[in-house]
Amino acid sequence: MAQYAQRASVAFHTQLFFKTKGVVNEDAYILFVRRNAVVVLIPKYGLEGTVFFEEKDKPTPKLDYNSEVPSLTVEGTTLCVFDKVKVNITLDASNIQHQKIRMELVEPKILASGVPAHLSTETNHSNEPEKKKKKLEAAPVAR
Repeated sequence: MAQYAQRASVAFHTQLFFKTKGVVNEDAYILFVRRNAVVVLIPKYGLEGTVFFEEKDKPTPKLDYNSEVPSLTVEGTTLCVFDKVKVNITLDASNIQHQKIRMELVEPKILASGVPAHLSTETNHSNEPEKKKKKLEAAPVAR
């Protein structure tokens, strides 16, 4: 039971963090390749997530999965394990009871991708805390 509480707490605080950040554009690395998605790791946040290419309301891009060499070709762009990519990280609050972190591929650019241009170039670093300054040591008092 404690493990479920821990997982729920981590998920909740991750959602709170990205809710205040808005759209975040970060570097990521592909960990796994699936038939319709890639699993990415974002080292800056220690976050793993899935980038899906098939969505309900959008046209399905041409996908070609190669199981011999784990790779996925999406509209002519081949994605392999350990490739460096850029993703947009947002909080999907369309269902208020089941909010989730959503990731979309920004680079390499996929022709059928639905990521608007104004979001793909945006980087939101203004909310990051400032680095701590070193404290000055007090001079010894002469007695």
